[in-house]
Order: sequence, then C-alpha cells, then structure tokens
Amino acid sequence: MTRILLLEDSTDLLFLLQTELEWMDYSVDVASDALTGLELARKNRPNVIVSDLHMPGIGGCEFIRRVRQSPELMGIPAIALTGYSLDKEVNLALAAGFDAHLTKPVDGKTVSDMIARLLTKCLKKAS
Repeated sequence: MTRILLLEDSTDLLFLLQTELEWMDYSVDVASDALTGLELARKNRPNVIVSDLHMPGIGGCEFIRRVRQSPELMGIPAIALTGYSLDKEVNLALAAGFDAHLTKPVDGKTVSDMIARLLTKCLKKAS
C-alpha cells in the first residue's frame, strides 16, 4: 500500500483529500503544520509527500528543504499544493525541492494521478 504524507493547514481540504485518497486505497498520514509533518515523515517514511506551500510558521518550501537535507527522506517524491498557478510560484516550489506542483482547488483523483506519475518516474530511474 502506498503511504502518503499530506500537509495542509485548511482542515476542510485536509479532511477531504485524506478521505478521497484513503477511499482509493492509499494509507494517509496527515499534518496541519510542517514540524508535525517532519516528525511523521521520519516516523512512518511515506512513499510520497503532498504539501501545501503556504502554512503558518514553517511554510512548504522550508519544509521540503528540510526533507531534502535529511538522508533518510531526501529521495521521497513530493508534490506542492498552492492556491496560485503563477510561474513564479511554480518555479519557487520546484527550486525548493518539490518534484511537481498542483494548483488548488484539487481533488483526490488529480492528486492520485500525479502520485502515480511520480512513482512511475521513480521506478524508471531506479531500473
């Protein structure tokens, strides 16, 4: 079963995405802030990280920088979620260490499709 770490400070969106992804047979750990997300990532080592960029305290870009600096987490594929689709925002997310970007509003199917693409890409790199 694919384990996802989902970080989102909007409780409604967090609940909705978690419910949809679990319905699609993903195991989903959730956090509403980056520090809790880092703890969960180290404890449960997800296959994929999906993180909001704009969270209070430590934002998504700083979160993914910390993930990329951690030897046990650095290779995990990561998707940035944001309410902005501006090139500047996308480039900022990718430069920080995310592998892909999705613009909110987003549903579980869209996230699942992106997860499948990233995991397929990782498998091709490994072989």
